[in-house]
Amino acid sequence: MPEEDKNRTKVATPVQPRHRGAMGRVLARFLSEHSEAEEFDRTQLEQLWQRAAHIDPAVGLHLFSHFLPRERFVLVPLTLCCANVGEALRYWQRFAHLGSDLDRLRIVEAAGEVALEVQIEASERLRRHYSEHALAMTMTQMREGCVEPVLPLRAEFAYPRPPYHAQYREWFGPNLQFGCERTRLVFDSRVLEVPMRGHHPVLVELIVSGLEQRLARLQQFSGAAARVARHIRGELESGAAPSLESAAAALHMTPRTLRRRLLEQDLGYRQVLAAVRTELEQYLELQGLDRERIAARLGYADTAAYLRARKRWQECQEG
Repeated sequence: MPEEDKNRTKVATPVQPRHRGAMGRVLARFLSEHSEAEEFDRTQLEQLWQRAAHIDPAVGLHLFSHFLPRERFVLVPLTLCCANVGEALRYWQRFAHLGSDLDRLRIVEAAGEVALEVQIEASERLRRHYSEHALAMTMTQMREGCVEPVLPLRAEFAYPRPPYHAQYREWFGPNLQFGCERTRLVFDSRVLEVPMRGHHPVLVELIVSGLEQRLARLQQFSGAAARVARHIRGELESGAAPSLESAAAALHMTPRTLRRRLLEQDLGYRQVLAAVRTELEQYLELQGLDRERIAARLGYADTAAYLRARKRWQECQEG
């Protein structure tokens, strides 16, 4: 018998890197459309960005202002509660991957400067819009949260100067450089010590604790188990029904070989599946989704089926 969940009803679709925040829904709302989707893959996001750019070519600079407070990723309130800019950036760098497979944030310190570098895994057009959004969001948080004004020494962009480049000055200051090797904001390193006016250590501790648990679940496997976990995560996020057979095919193994590889790590397929489901469930809870919506996101026909399956995951992990 295939080792899969009989309660799942969705059909498998190709797995792409995904964005798990509200960006797609906000873009759809900007386009005066309605979307029930909770996640968007790279192709879907690019289509939305292109259509939005026909309305506002500089939409990347403006989109964050369209986010409702409840739509902001959990890292936004976390950074505003931090002690200073340095702590906020370190948390953002550590946990950004929990919200999206498409972007990475890196902090580089050298010669009295600190650079906030954004790396986007997408086409050239989407990289520009997405980079504008990420950096404008960063500057918005600094304006809202810092006790004193903060402005980059220079802003470097790994794409040609856009026609609306004059709008960049409002966000990133007068020293703008295009066609660079990387996209990044470069600050005087003293900015790391600038205090945040909303510092709340208890809230920081609570939010970070939840994020650390989820990150630990993402990182707990190695070898074949890690590859299986990545495959399962992609299937769950795309609405596919995970199974040992599909995982074996993706890893170019027979199901028997995959079972043996997992047993070498004292694991079974169901244990890996349970851990990934628990990790995704925790992420959805952090986003404020209720049980009905979590059940739908995990592919169950109703809440009762989800709760029955949830009990099995917990028993599987405990066993």
